[in-house]
Amino acid sequence: MKGWSPGHRLAMLVMVFTVVFVAGCDSDEKARDELTGNRAVKQYHQSTKDIGKIVDRQAEKHKSIPDDEKQEGNGK
Repeated sequence: MKGWSPGHRLAMLVMVFTVVFVAGCDSDEKARDELTGNRAVKQYHQSTKDIGKIVDRQAEKHKSIPDDEKQEGNGK
């Protein structure tokens, strides 16, 4: 590496890091998702689905409570 410019050294370091990073991941797809931010988007969509399910369950529970109990709960 003697005689290489700092730019060449940096490029070599980035290439080595990329190879090691990708090789350390379970798959190339996971590595790409991590680098591009797709993983965070997938987690966001999964979380919104989970929250939607919770909201639906709570609405069903609320509907199943008789009206008398609902009114007593509001008066407290």
